Amino acid sequence: MQSSKTELSRYATGIAVRKDELINSLGQALVRKPYAVDDAAKAVPAAVLLIIHYHQDKPHVFLTKRSSNVKLHKGEISFPGGRYAKNDGSLLHTALRETKEEIGIAFKPSDVMGSLQAVRTMTSNHFIVPFVTVQDSLPECSISADEVEEVIDVPLIETLLSMEEDKEHYHLARNVYKFSYNGYVIWGATSRILKQLHELLIRPS
Repeated sequence: MQSSKTELSRYATGIAVRKDELINSLGQALVRKPYAVDDAAKAVPAAVLLIIHYHQDKPHVFLTKRSSNVKLHKGEISFPGGRYAKNDGSLLHTALRETKEEIGIAFKPSDVMGSLQAVRTMTSNHFIVPFVTVQDSLPECSISADEVEEVIDVPLIETLLSMEEDKEHYHLARNVYKFSYNGYVIWGATSRILKQLHELLIRPS
């Protein structure tokens, strides 16, 4: 019997995937024990939300282009999210709060399946937990111009298939990759999160 990862590798040949297949493959990779703020150790705790939704029977994911007004990572492509604040109480609530602030969409904790493996930024010492939600459809965004220049709704599989070595940033780390879509280049911590999805959905067992 084929594994779901092998089944989802059909994407590479352009065959559409059902939502239940996607959820099954993602569910197998989610972190069983929720990350705590203390897991960041000496790094800055942060969280993002991977918003996967279906459009014309194809999975898409929301990315944001960061505003030139923010202190760090100006103009870079990222997932909605940000730094942990004490009032959040948990990193999950950080991801939900920041998502609502940045793009105006309110999700509930029950909308979130769990998280992928945490990643660290290469330049700003952030420990980022990527939470995942899968939705049939989404309301319209209302972006915060102070933080977000634009929302980029990318087709998930086509973007994952664009993966290539990120030689431009070899001075920061080796074995790094980048993704691209419609002229946008995705690198750094965001690309390492996408790399996890690539291993789940594209690479054969």
